[in-house]
Amino acid sequence: MGENIHQLTSLPYSNFEDEHSEDADGQPDHVPNLHVENVTSSGRKPGLTEKFHKLTKEKKITIVLASLLVILSIFTIVYASVEKHRKPLEDLLAKCKAVEKYKRIDAGLNLTKTRRQCLNRGACWDSTALGSPHCFYPFLNHRGYRVLETSTVKESGMELDLERLDTLHPLFEDEVMQLKCIISYETDSRLRVKIFDPKKDRYEVPMNSHHEVSGHRMQYILSITREMFGFSVSRTHEATSTIFNTTVEGFIFSDQLLQINMALSSSNVYGLSGDHKDGLLRKMEFNYQSVWATSVGKRHGAHPFLLHVEKDGHASGFFLQNSNAMDVILNPYPAITFRTTGGILDFYIFLGPTPAEVMRQFADKIGKPFLPPLWALGYHFGSESFDNDQDIGAIVNSSIPLDGVWVGKSTLQNDQEFSVDTARFPNISDIVSDLHDKNKLLLVDTRPVILLNSSLYDEDATNYVRDSSNKTIVINVPGGDAVMPDYFHPDTSGWLQNILTDYRSKLQFDGLLLDENEPTTVSNGAVGGCSETDPYDNPIYSLRNVRKLKTKTLCPSARHHGGFRHYDVHNLCGWKSSVVTKVAMSKVITEKRGVLLSRSTYLGSGVHTGHFIKENAATWEDMAHSIVAMLNYNMYGIPLVGANICGHKSGINEDDKSTEEEMCVRWHQLATFYPFAKRYPAIETEMLKFSNDSIARIKSAVEMRYKMLPTLYTLFYSAHTRGLPVVSPIFFDYLSDENTLSIQDQFMFGSGIMVAPVLQPGVTSHKVYFPKDLWYDYYNPNNIIDGVTEPGYADQNVTLDKQTYYARGGHIIVTHYNTFPTTKEMNEQGDYILDVYLSSSGHSFGELYTDNGVSLHTISHDQFLYVKFNATQEFLRSEVTLRFPGHNNENKIKEINVRGLTNHTQQVTVNDSDDDWSDFTFKDGVLSVKSLELPIVEAFMLTYR
Repeated sequence: MGENIHQLTSLPYSNFEDEHSEDADGQPDHVPNLHVENVTSSGRKPGLTEKFHKLTKEKKITIVLASLLVILSIFTIVYASVEKHRKPLEDLLAKCKAVEKYKRIDAGLNLTKTRRQCLNRGACWDSTALGSPHCFYPFLNHRGYRVLETSTVKESGMELDLERLDTLHPLFEDEVMQLKCIISYETDSRLRVKIFDPKKDRYEVPMNSHHEVSGHRMQYILSITREMFGFSVSRTHEATSTIFNTTVEGFIFSDQLLQINMALSSSNVYGLSGDHKDGLLRKMEFNYQSVWATSVGKRHGAHPFLLHVEKDGHASGFFLQNSNAMDVILNPYPAITFRTTGGILDFYIFLGPTPAEVMRQFADKIGKPFLPPLWALGYHFGSESFDNDQDIGAIVNSSIPLDGVWVGKSTLQNDQEFSVDTARFPNISDIVSDLHDKNKLLLVDTRPVILLNSSLYDEDATNYVRDSSNKTIVINVPGGDAVMPDYFHPDTSGWLQNILTDYRSKLQFDGLLLDENEPTTVSNGAVGGCSETDPYDNPIYSLRNVRKLKTKTLCPSARHHGGFRHYDVHNLCGWKSSVVTKVAMSKVITEKRGVLLSRSTYLGSGVHTGHFIKENAATWEDMAHSIVAMLNYNMYGIPLVGANICGHKSGINEDDKSTEEEMCVRWHQLATFYPFAKRYPAIETEMLKFSNDSIARIKSAVEMRYKMLPTLYTLFYSAHTRGLPVVSPIFFDYLSDENTLSIQDQFMFGSGIMVAPVLQPGVTSHKVYFPKDLWYDYYNPNNIIDGVTEPGYADQNVTLDKQTYYARGGHIIVTHYNTFPTTKEMNEQGDYILDVYLSSSGHSFGELYTDNGVSLHTISHDQFLYVKFNATQEFLRSEVTLRFPGHNNENKIKEINVRGLTNHTQQVTVNDSDDDWSDFTFKDGVLSVKSLELPIVEAFMLTYR
């Protein structure tokens, strides 16, 4: 059937249309009129009509009959042509309808409204299809490019010359006829395929690859089809199992629309999303994912990366390095369509074969995340609606452990960024000094705009974003008309450094959040609008979920330094503003690590910044979705992420305060395991009005977070040095268990703790999925779930006082023995507890990274402590592998608990001492050893028999 459709769709339907064809609304199209010109002799003279009338009757009849014969002949030729094509057209439409829905690739391009337009694309049309596109490509190969003989093959890859096939007329007038494809074997597990126009410079994302020289033991096999260009990738040990295959219909490369389709080995696809509410496991049902950073629909970031779990249980990753507006279409074949509005096609494929290895390989490409200061991992609180000094002071003096106090627009003078309203906050400098004296930090929510009425505005400055005529663009934002700094301009970093230096002399801040840096405007484009004729302001293709690119942002035709159009770099603005701001901050806050968060991000942003999910609602639904968003950002290499705890704005009935309090308690329990934990309500401090019981439960959840800091900080060390996520989906550790692939209400904290939060009100029995391992209930020593022999769901009893998380057998968890009000005190005075959870084979492993929590370059200057732990059924020992000279960590291990012992313990010794340790208990397989004074900086051996 495929060959028949190939032949039929190659017919010249642009010159013919069935008289009974219907458009998208079911109305008949008009049959094209045939116009036949009269051919006359150049010597004909006026008076012919008179001469005709003078002819005899017989001659008149002869001429009329001859004319009729000519007309009949023309009609016969046209009719024959119609009949010649009618049957193939009917056959084509019948065969198109026979194509199974899951094998259809959307070919509509948002430009096709009628059957005629669809057939002219060489595509199929089926207006009776429900749940699938009317205009689609079957899995055929007749539109695209072929590989020329001038192509070369090298040990490090291939250079292919491509030429467009002419089986059909171009869909767009500016389709590129010749392309270059460079295939690079960058590493044993990473492959790059770059397709571009060799005769014309096009925009490319300015991101360097971090890679080593490729070796000789490739994990992949790359196959190329020559007559119809496409590439497929399979694994070396399973060459018959294709991971990615682009030899699929629909390859287009024009100036403002590039498209390529890719068949996958399974429907298990993750990624591409951000703050907005998509599931973790993406639905492959012709779903569109528009990649364009915008405040509309909370699509703040742009992340063209996907993680693919193959049908054989291996994992692989795919990154399209392109920053133009794009639609990614998830087709049920399964296949994915990448449809972008500019740039080039620059693919990176990561072979894994585990999700963790994909993350490592991806981090090697985009850069590993930064190591935040320890205080960034504490609890943060603030509001954008503080009214006076007293409001801030109330937060500073809270009894709940706290490290970061956030202020926002309410502290600004007339909404001017980097200003202080000293009339409303006359004592703010004293409050900040008091805050610092108490080891707490001040952070500020700011926007990358300068109001025209601000003292910072300089009409002669050259580092503002400009229009196509090189005039500074004026935009409208809350507070009035403004200009936007051009973060692609080399002078912006020094300009911003001067501004931050002056601002810090007024307000001693320790970190910033870049808000609305997509960028976001009130106006659609510039004040006065965008061009109605510029092709970049009015591209031929509109994204499915973002109809106008100028909506709530700059005109796409705006210009950045270097000649970059905003059309090309819009999705990079969040990333670039973070890079420049981080550099400027490092020259202002020179004595310690600062913290920068960004609302808008691109792949690679995690090297410089974290992300705060600010604009959520106080609902159970948004609390549940925060897990999905948090897991996605960790897959994108941005591990410092967290949602606004309890929601930014109220989403619960005002008459149901008990439900709101319960939700806020549960949300804080979940946030114990957020990489970044911040409460930032739109309305000041309503949480302080909760009942004493709710406040006590929230305080208990925050204190548990502070106890978990040794493990959390170690996870960030692992992210910074190895590229691993801090939190991850369950399936990362259990790829062979298909049940884990769709779980999004549980997650792994590192690889040793599974968090299963309560996400509904009034719950007393909670259903939790336990994969194939031993699982230990943190709160109930007698509750050990044997997932080794019976993986699956089990009901767990819960109360509002209990957080629901489980330690995984085979891991050693390091926590603090006691709690203090801030991370600085915890780090300096907090002793340790080791909780050992033995696996079914009787072994466990753990690690601890610690430094002073604030200094710069602690790892590169070897100013840290790294300890490994190893336990069996007979002993626990530590190994201090790295210790910087003069390390002054005097903290001690005070308590050790070993769970999962099969033999009754009767004797405990420490470091081969001749004397037995007396302060221990053993019950139901749990050994608890107390009153210890083991220095964390020294190796030890604990033996139990």
